[in-house]
Amino acid sequence: MQRRALLFFCFLQLGICTVVSAQSFYAVDTIQVIELTFTQPNWDYQLDTAKAGSDGYILAAQCIINGVAYDSVGVKFKGNSSYDSTRAKNPLHIKLDYVHGSASYDGEEDIKLGNGFSDPSLVREVLAYEILRNYMAAPQCNFARVSINGAYYGLFSNAESIDSEFNSDHFYSSNNSFFKCTPQNVVSGQVPNLLYLGTDSANYYARYEIKSNFAWSELIALCDTLANTPAVIDTILDVDRALWMLAFNNVTVNLDSYSGAFSQNYYLYMDDNGRFNPVVWDLNMCFGGFTNTGTSNLSIAGMQTMTPILHSTYGARPLIMKLLADTTYYNMYIAHMRTITDEFFANGNYLTRAQQLQTLIDSSAQADTNTFYTYTQFQQGLTTNVGTIPGVSTLMGARVTYLSGTSQFTAAAPVIANVTGFPSATALYDTVWITCTVSNADEAWLGYRDQLWKKFTRVSMYDDGLHADGVAGDGVYGAWMIGTSGLMQYYIYAQNANAGMFSPERAEYEFYSFLIALNGAGAGEVVINEFVSSNFSGATDLAGAHEDWIELHNNTAFPLTLEGLYLTDDFTNHFKFALPDVIIPANGYVIVWADEDAGNASEVHANFKLSAAGEILLLCNANGTVLDSIAYAIMAADESFGRCANGTGPFITYAAPSFNAYNTCPASIGEPAGSPGYPWGIMVYPNPAAGRLNIVKEKDDAGSFEMFSSTGQLCVSGMLLAERTTLDISSLAPGVYIIIARNEFGEIIGTERVAVSE
Repeated sequence: MQRRALLFFCFLQLGICTVVSAQSFYAVDTIQVIELTFTQPNWDYQLDTAKAGSDGYILAAQCIINGVAYDSVGVKFKGNSSYDSTRAKNPLHIKLDYVHGSASYDGEEDIKLGNGFSDPSLVREVLAYEILRNYMAAPQCNFARVSINGAYYGLFSNAESIDSEFNSDHFYSSNNSFFKCTPQNVVSGQVPNLLYLGTDSANYYARYEIKSNFAWSELIALCDTLANTPAVIDTILDVDRALWMLAFNNVTVNLDSYSGAFSQNYYLYMDDNGRFNPVVWDLNMCFGGFTNTGTSNLSIAGMQTMTPILHSTYGARPLIMKLLADTTYYNMYIAHMRTITDEFFANGNYLTRAQQLQTLIDSSAQADTNTFYTYTQFQQGLTTNVGTIPGVSTLMGARVTYLSGTSQFTAAAPVIANVTGFPSATALYDTVWITCTVSNADEAWLGYRDQLWKKFTRVSMYDDGLHADGVAGDGVYGAWMIGTSGLMQYYIYAQNANAGMFSPERAEYEFYSFLIALNGAGAGEVVINEFVSSNFSGATDLAGAHEDWIELHNNTAFPLTLEGLYLTDDFTNHFKFALPDVIIPANGYVIVWADEDAGNASEVHANFKLSAAGEILLLCNANGTVLDSIAYAIMAADESFGRCANGTGPFITYAAPSFNAYNTCPASIGEPAGSPGYPWGIMVYPNPAAGRLNIVKEKDDAGSFEMFSSTGQLCVSGMLLAERTTLDISSLAPGVYIIIARNEFGEIIGTERVAVSE
């Protein structure tokens, strides 16, 4: 199920690409309204008892989220230091599908709510996640007002669950080894610090919670590699992602983490490259809310001046010690620290954003009588210390001053400029040259890949006059890569003995792109023709599995390659799955199994699954242009959604799918995807349009819309009126745009392409 839109900006040819999260249930500038109803008069006692015992759920009769009601949901208290049976407000975990297996809100089954413990400002967690998402995959987070049995229970942070859906969206698989790195007992000393404890998996049970069917041997291999062969740690760990995590923890004094006393609050997921990816969790005590490093308790002054190389010689933190013992990883780590500091803290951006968030939640905070702090402490929480908890700006203002004066930050780093790729009309499998000017460096390299899910390959760059770099010794460096897909992704790294520098500075999470010229299919030539999102007893793949499938159809009279085309279930991540170099016959079909499975080499298996609850499906080219799209709602088991007429018509429901074959329209079509006149759930006119555009929904209810360019840039958004919405589009450049319409609950109800003319 697609639960978030990963905004993938690509400014082609030498564009910088990055992934930014955005979704309505977690939109940062919103407050969700959650109302719980328990029939048990002693519900709080029952929740405490469950927490003390099996940590199970108790049943809530009803949960209403922003006006949408769910019956029979599971609720339990969560957290370690943030939970206490004597507290009036404890963190909550709400499971919407506890009884009804298909229940979700905006695709979310699990709702994780933090209670603001150790945070007088009440914005630490939301602010910290927002900053972190600029550098690595991290949960979305906003605010929620929670009521229980009609009484206001309090203001909470609302953080996205790290689960199979999260892994699928960010790492393009969900069935691999997966661990939650939080100990069973934080004071036991058995913490998830990645220390190698031998080959017996029982030695690790108290330290890690396994979230996948099997994986202990792979976690043990990670610990073993870190301890005994750290030179090859990048074969089993995404080191860059780990360095970003450690850099973030240090800059923001996030010690309720791997970097602190309990070495906890992160997840590890193994991607299809065989590398574990760390994901940060639980930032409610970020910015000095927790003071114990594991070797000492820091005062506020101690946190302000905490060394950037904390634990670099501490054997009980092998991830830090072993990585920072490597000169290159050390330089990369400091470069990441500098980037975070410069982009959010040295310029005061964090404080401006924190103040905006406090303004948003002010009335909710003032009304919260169960909070841990007074309203005055909330108002002053950014600038005033409360006991050992520093004001956010009190900590970070002094910390920026301290870090800026350290030898690590004052070391002169290389300068990278004029990053260029050529020739501009490179064809598939041709050589692409990447050059840049570099100063104050002893070495430079190029990191490149041809798919989002793959590991970057690193090759040295040279200033020798032999690598398209001009004259030897002129400060211009060059290297080459082979254009093996329609969209190559790359970055530059350079270092000297004391410092390193990335370009772009947010690499590897952000990168440049280079477009390869492909003679691929154009709009209307290859289309999404039919699909099944809940395959229980229909067609099977070569392994005999009933997997969801997508049928592509070639509308032309000549064979075409699928090379350079992409399928995705996320509108703003157009490059989620690259179709392989498979020939689709003239007027023929190709089946794509949507199962996150590598499958048989003679089949095409996508790295995402379809949701039976409904989502959007797109076919795009290497420019990021949408060639075909369809939004669909709930589908029954074994039914399909297919075009009528075959290859060209609107989508209708077929009770009997025509797998890998021509769609025969039934004698009586009925109402396809909405009533006649609304084949896509909405009607847009005129089309083409110039100056003004009208959107009419099938139903007279509340809603919203987003209008994107064909490369994924959000151009216009707003509310949909009950009768007709008229847009002024006079400022839009000519081209093809996509309109996505949503109902009042944020669910997609329709899409339409519209051409904007002069």
